[in-house]
Amino acid sequence: MNEKFFDLAREKQDRMINGAIEVFAKNGYKHASTDDMVKTVGVSKGLWFHYFGSKEGIYVFVYDYCVKYMLLELSTIVDENETNYFELMRQIAKTKVKVGRSYPYLTIFLEEAAHEPEQALAVKTAASRQSYEERLDAYLKHAEIDNVSDKGRRERIKKMLEYTISGIIREKTAQAAETDAIFREIKAYIDLVRDMALSLP
Repeated sequence: MNEKFFDLAREKQDRMINGAIEVFAKNGYKHASTDDMVKTVGVSKGLWFHYFGSKEGIYVFVYDYCVKYMLLELSTIVDENETNYFELMRQIAKTKVKVGRSYPYLTIFLEEAAHEPEQALAVKTAASRQSYEERLDAYLKHAEIDNVSDKGRRERIKKMLEYTISGIIREKTAQAAETDAIFREIKAYIDLVRDMALSLP
């Protein structure tokens, strides 16, 4: 990318980054269009290509940016020594919601990017992807649902909660809901699933 992008006013940088994140999150790489970015942001196609060279260049830059931003926010909110799964998920969810104040579609974009089939993108984003996955794995490695003895049941509870949090973020982001309201709903579901788990043998 062209380093002169960082000479732009911060507000314009954020508008372009936000616009690209939203378009890629909603459409995936294949169906994302720079024309949609132009409409979303109001910045000419010529400037997009001047700063990033190609649609692929935009994607790789935005992905790397999103990972760095998310990792920074995780490091300020999540306790890496937390062993209670539900408390850890609350902290991770709090981070995602906080990130959403500045970049509403960032979490959705990272989720979609994890399943991006374009091989060239997978190669060019591999280092950032590995950093992000390793950080999440490190947080989750020691966090457990202590009272549920059956491993298969524990894993199903975890998947159910992860899917629920993801679904709430997607639904509420599409509705442009306030971030405080999003976190309250997520926390209510975390508490509900925790209470259900506590009642299991």
